[in-house]
Amino acid sequence: MAHRKLAIDDLDVENQEMTEQMQFMSTRSNEEVASMVDQKAAAVRAAITRGNSIEALEKALADPPYGRGLEPAQSSNAQLVSEILMATRAQDIASVVANLADEDRDVLLKYIYHGLARPAEFNCGVLLSWHERIVENGGLGSIVRVMSDRRVV
Repeated sequence: MAHRKLAIDDLDVENQEMTEQMQFMSTRSNEEVASMVDQKAAAVRAAITRGNSIEALEKALADPPYGRGLEPAQSSNAQLVSEILMATRAQDIASVVANLADEDRDVLLKYIYHGLARPAEFNCGVLLSWHERIVENGGLGSIVRVMSDRRVV
């Protein structure tokens, strides 16, 4: 559902240079990152089964895969976060968000925007409920920090 035919972000030289610099910041290979996400998934699903959404979110949001060439790991981590958001009851969202650290809230907001950009893959109604609670808890500063951060998930 793209409204433009030219990807102008690909033409931005500064954006390309920043992405390349960020790719070299990681000392892990793509295989190591994918393995890390798979290991994280097992621990997160165990926490979901126990009904501990806070622990599951903290594990899923810790050390997200940033950089170019990590799209499979990034999408599987996004699906993992989405599973947690869907498994959490609506009345528990506020308490879960309140118990997250500010950095975790910002990373969660990145995943929410990631999901909202892909409505065919993610439940946008659930994502909007979480977005509302994050903004209530963290204020507009969370949105500004996420939008100005060049690291995307």
